[in-house]
Amino acid sequence: MEESLLQVLSQYVSHRAAENLLHKALAQGRPAHPGEWARLAEEVVWPELKRLLPFQEMPPELKAWVRGLKALAPPEPEAEEEEEGEATLLEAVDLEDPASRAHLAQRLARLEGVVGVVVAGESGREELFAGEPVSLDPAHLLLRRQGYRTFYAVLGEGLVALRALGQGYVGVAARKETNVGRLLHGLRRLANATEVEG
Repeated sequence: MEESLLQVLSQYVSHRAAENLLHKALAQGRPAHPGEWARLAEEVVWPELKRLLPFQEMPPELKAWVRGLKALAPPEPEAEEEEEGEATLLEAVDLEDPASRAHLAQRLARLEGVVGVVVAGESGREELFAGEPVSLDPAHLLLRRQGYRTFYAVLGEGLVALRALGQGYVGVAARKETNVGRLLHGLRRLANATEVEG
């Protein structure tokens, strides 16, 4: 990770300056996994680089490096206290009710950057795609074994985000430039109606 980041930084500043920049960033602690490396690049390295050079936005090579690491990062763990604190904001959805599935799919499909939606319950599903459908079932089944709640990954020219609800899930396919934070926030607000009622 360190060597590849050094190579990216060396495209903008001298190799020695890149080394100094990286050593300064790593002095705060060495990242343990891809997600932490991506955070280091965004929150420590990039502000320093911006101070040295007249960049308004993160340069494309560094942005691609960060994006690649985020795709490798494990699903973000959700703090239980955060979920409890947001209980009043949760939106209960019944994935076994066709009308509820259709309503949720249509609402998510209207979000900026979204090109496809899957709302899947045990008894049926609702799919809306602007173009070629994307199969999200394999990702959900694989991640469910790990007990995930919310997950996203960059795939090719787009990204996908999944939210597990009971035995089903809500999946969204979106363009790569979509605001991932806003997308995940919207998915995290969803709760299984049976769990909320229980």
